Amino acid sequence: MKNTKNLSYRSIAKWISTGFFLGNSNFFKNNIILKKNDKNYREWYRNKKNISFQDAVDNFKTIFETRINKNVNGKKIILPLSGGLDSRTIATALRHKKDVVAISYEFEGGLKETNYAEKISNVYGWEFHKYVIKKGYLWDNLSELANITNCETEFTHPRQMAVINKISNFGEVIISGQWGDVLFDSFGMKSNASIDDQIKKIMSIIIKPGGFEAAKELWKIWGLEKDFTTVMYDNIKRLLKEININEPNSRIRAFKSLYWAPRWSDNNLKVFSTKNKVYIPYYEEKILNLISELPENFLVNRNIQINYIKNNSYDLAMIPWQQYDLNLYQYKKFNSLYFPRRVYRYSKRIFKEQILKRNKIIQRNWELQFIGKKNEARLKEWLFETDELKNIIPIEVIKKYYTKFKRVDPVKYSHPISMFLTLAVWSKNFWKKK
Repeated sequence: MKNTKNLSYRSIAKWISTGFFLGNSNFFKNNIILKKNDKNYREWYRNKKNISFQDAVDNFKTIFETRINKNVNGKKIILPLSGGLDSRTIATALRHKKDVVAISYEFEGGLKETNYAEKISNVYGWEFHKYVIKKGYLWDNLSELANITNCETEFTHPRQMAVINKISNFGEVIISGQWGDVLFDSFGMKSNASIDDQIKKIMSIIIKPGGFEAAKELWKIWGLEKDFTTVMYDNIKRLLKEININEPNSRIRAFKSLYWAPRWSDNNLKVFSTKNKVYIPYYEEKILNLISELPENFLVNRNIQINYIKNNSYDLAMIPWQQYDLNLYQYKKFNSLYFPRRVYRYSKRIFKEQILKRNKIIQRNWELQFIGKKNEARLKEWLFETDELKNIIPIEVIKKYYTKFKRVDPVKYSHPISMFLTLAVWSKNFWKKK
């Protein structure tokens, strides 16, 4: 049996509950992870400017396009496109460039996400490649993915792993739309929201219910002090209070940027950066400074991005936004004028799934990895036959949550199963090195 004394069970429990390590922790005790310079985030609350909304959109255009042009000018660009707004906003900034290769991918048996991306690419005549993420792709890429991420984040999300070897030769730099949705939206908190309200909001964002349930149970099994819920609350409270920002929404935005971005999003983005240079325009300091100066009501419902696209690329604005399947001039009528259309499309989908007995539409990455006989066999092999994992988590607990995943609520309990899988891969490949 391995020596488990060097493991940080407290950190691992929190990791299981969220999918990433919170703060500066890791699998081992006293193994500190150096964070990037967070000065800009911690001082991310300046005097709000008295500025019109249109001026804010114009300022965003100037900064965004100037920074992108400086970083990619003269380089062949790989642009991952989706049906959302972040990559479309970048596409708008690249509207005058021809040396762009656009790529997009969707789940096998899932929604036709690439249709939106292809329409965006066609507007500017860019070369376009679309890919279907096949069922069970994870198993053949498990070792490579483990070495890239060090298993520090939940294991089934980085679907870039299925395409990176196919797209890496298309260009010199990949432009990622990461973090636009965090910066250019709000969290619905009142300006006088208490610290308690802010903590509860963060917990609702970062904690996965199934993972939290498993973490609480393991906390007791491991004999750790205090109540797990209280520990998580106090941990978030301490980190939140270190951020010198008064406005609740801005403070939560900074919290996510400090702790979610580097420990979750950036870690998964390493899948791209192992092959190509990656540029993230939403991380630019001048963009962060702009956000810190804008009234919070400007940062609601993605309005700055939407108006930037509408002002500068009518053709892109006319392409449906996947979230609503309506263009940027119509989406606000999603719950009124177009409500009958929503009902019709939902009924049509149910008809296809239930009456025609078609397979359920794949919407989540874990469904590609955990569902089906071949996937189940590989998953059970890792969960039940990895001795290193059983030295950390009792086999009875693993079996219990696997049963809940299969028979009770696969959506809720897919998360702890994925975390157990990630821990199994980590314990087999990295623990022995310590």
